[in-house]
Amino acid sequence: MGITIYDATKLNTFRKFRLISGVSGLGNPIEKVGILDWEFFIKEEGQFIKGEFVLSSLMFAKDNPDYILESVLDLVHCGVSGLAVKNVYYNELPQEVVKFSNENDFPIFIFDNSAYFEDIITEVMDKIRFAGNYELLETKVDILIKKQLDKVTVKEIAYEINSSFKDAFFSIYIKSRQYWDDNQIIAFLEQIKRSNPLSLYSTAMKYRGGILLIVTAEKMDSSALDTKMDVLLRSLSIDQETFYAGASNAHRDLSMLNIGINESLYAEITSEVMNVHLKKFSDIGLYSVVLPYKDDIWMRSFYEGLTLPIKNYDEKYNTELFETAVIYIEKEGNIIETAKALFIHKNTVRYRLEKIKEILDMDSGFYEQLAIAMKLHNVQSLK
Repeated sequence: MGITIYDATKLNTFRKFRLISGVSGLGNPIEKVGILDWEFFIKEEGQFIKGEFVLSSLMFAKDNPDYILESVLDLVHCGVSGLAVKNVYYNELPQEVVKFSNENDFPIFIFDNSAYFEDIITEVMDKIRFAGNYELLETKVDILIKKQLDKVTVKEIAYEINSSFKDAFFSIYIKSRQYWDDNQIIAFLEQIKRSNPLSLYSTAMKYRGGILLIVTAEKMDSSALDTKMDVLLRSLSIDQETFYAGASNAHRDLSMLNIGINESLYAEITSEVMNVHLKKFSDIGLYSVVLPYKDDIWMRSFYEGLTLPIKNYDEKYNTELFETAVIYIEKEGNIIETAKALFIHKNTVRYRLEKIKEILDMDSGFYEQLAIAMKLHNVQSLK
């Protein structure tokens, strides 16, 4: 995995780069960095590759500006992602170059002597390796939680994530309440790395729009788990106003890492649904059954079979039965609390519930089935 040119513009060595054209190509990927100078005259096949970001002083064109357009034509033909020109010979480029650059979404920058080729290459390649490492770790977690693996394989992949892992563990998944792009997540991880709150036996990593923490030890005392989690989250500056978090149970063996990670993911989703800072898997109740099967065809059929008739009735008669059902389950079947939340009389709540039973033609198991359907609705509403 590479980074985009836009990602690179946030690096220290790029801070004095001036974009002169090709702004629409800032999303072009960078896979490596190369240098173009007298190589322009060699014109060997494969000299530059697709996704390469090229640096040049344009020394080869110092006496002939026409060479600049010719070189840019060649670079675009090779699939190069962009060009940065050191202003040794040119502080501006010919208009035909700028025009071609804009037409082909090919970003061109100008930078001064305060930036050195070697430093630019080093910083960009470090960033690419850093991003690639997180991509690899995400892939390993995907394999862990999405495939049916035996315990030996789970443990092998766990050690690929961190060879220093101990046997006992718990995991926490954290997401920002506001949108977090990859750069913000990686910046937060770098902050964690600098503050060093985690031991050698634990890992913090980017995972699907959030941060996954895997904390391991020789032994894990379940009775002290809450305190350990609170201390950890405070040390990471994970405050209630900014983040949602979900925590797994404590597990004694690393061969259950796939289960533990899923527990923390499901708990985090529940914290979003309930709009609370932290939920532990042991406390999410029916969501622990609903979430693992939320995309199952049978579960979807069950969900639609209960919800669509109620929604259709609301639409036809301009009623509020579905909202009543959602709040009724949210208030755990308490009619008085449901009435307060909806600002209606408790008898109105009873009437609406009876109407829902009539629509669904359901007497036995009404609350249990409605609870599953409404919790699925809450999960679907997050998408």
